[in-house]
Amino acid sequence: MRAAGVAVVRAQPAMGSLLNVADLVFRAAQRPTTAADGGAAVRAVLDAYLATREAAAGAAAARLASCLRPRAACLTLSSSAVAARAFVVAHRAGRLARLVVAESRPGREGVKLAARLAAAGIPVVVIVDALAPAWVERIDAVVVGADAVTPWAVWNKCGTLALALAARAARRRCLVVTTADRLVPAGLARRLRVPDVEPEAVLERRDVEVVNQLFDRTPLDLVTRVVTEEASRAPAAVRQRLARRRAATWWRTISA
Repeated sequence: MRAAGVAVVRAQPAMGSLLNVADLVFRAAQRPTTAADGGAAVRAVLDAYLATREAAAGAAAARLASCLRPRAACLTLSSSAVAARAFVVAHRAGRLARLVVAESRPGREGVKLAARLAAAGIPVVVIVDALAPAWVERIDAVVVGADAVTPWAVWNKCGTLALALAARAARRRCLVVTTADRLVPAGLARRLRVPDVEPEAVLERRDVEVVNQLFDRTPLDLVTRVVTEEASRAPAAVRQRLARRRAATWWRTISA
């Protein structure tokens, strides 16, 4: 069980939810004294976790919508499922009038998100990534998802840091919407990594060094609120929430 948990986490080292699921499994498995009891305990916690995912995403989306002023214009990047759901809810509630989406290279998933939301009736503008920080002054709030939120940073698609800095400079709010299973306490956060990905996705040349990373880390204090199904929290409150979490003891035997 320990080896399987570690393998899953290392396969996606920037995903906070996988760390937290592994931690749930470790907590459940480390108590029983027989393999059968351990398997039953793990199955029970995973079933309980999976049963809450749909409701958690819906509640986070609804909470984000309530954080926007009526007929707001927002800017986003990438293709967070929770953020996408929040934009639809906000538009139906009269809280979102227009959405600006950065194309989100190298995968350009922002373009796909824009197409889906336009089909849902939301007025959408797609911009190239390099323009995104300059466009922040034209909107009311930056809204992004998160792969992980630690006591110090938000881990998300590369380009998030630039948007957060632009929001601070333009005096706009920077809102992160995600589910609480991506809030990662300090004891687990040191295991997160920003992996390098295939340089060929950017440039196929052997005589040029290419750095291609899908994620960056945005200091938590650049974020106005972190919105989950639990609450809308300022950075200090996020840190308080995470300070109450302790990692399973099994992690002590696993190298970071």
